[in-house]
Amino acid sequence: MTITFRVDDGHDTLAIPSAIITHDQLGALRTLLAEQGARLGVALIVSDYGEPGAGAFGFEARVCPLALAAVSACFDHDPAVITVLDEAQFRGRRVRVWQSAGTADVWVGLASSLDAAPELEVSSSNGLAILEMLGLDTESVGAISVGELRQRLTDPRIRRRIDDEPGLARYLPTLIEMAAVKPVTGELHLAWA
Repeated sequence: MTITFRVDDGHDTLAIPSAIITHDQLGALRTLLAEQGARLGVALIVSDYGEPGAGAFGFEARVCPLALAAVSACFDHDPAVITVLDEAQFRGRRVRVWQSAGTADVWVGLASSLDAAPELEVSSSNGLAILEMLGLDTESVGAISVGELRQRLTDPRIRRRIDDEPGLARYLPTLIEMAAVKPVTGELHLAWA
């Protein structure tokens, strides 16, 4: 079992309808993301499971660093896809691309992940230790505001706990990066499950 920590803005990803894309459009998107990722020096594809062409798959794509017109060209400027891409860029979100087992349709929709925010997936025991280290209840599901996370990371007592646990200190840079994420709208939370 694992616990994943991520920054959440509370926006409903289902508010924007997902769009069906073709396999050729999927190929064009993956080519664009690979080329631009190499140019920018960042990974623009965050794999989740499976590989396209092998049945079920899913991945998230970082589209915020790219021009909307360049990304929408992969989809022949389909208005349904542009709606998803525009909302992703406006909200600072990734897009999710997936195909379910036993279906031919490939979908693109709004992802729950913020574009530039890292995620931290750790074993349950390490996740609970991180929560304890931060002085939080060791519940396997929960959330705190990013502002509270910032306060806890600057608390001298918590910093001593982190320094005393070198095995957990390796997670500190990611937690600091999460605490530094700025909201596009509303308040951000560090959520874990």
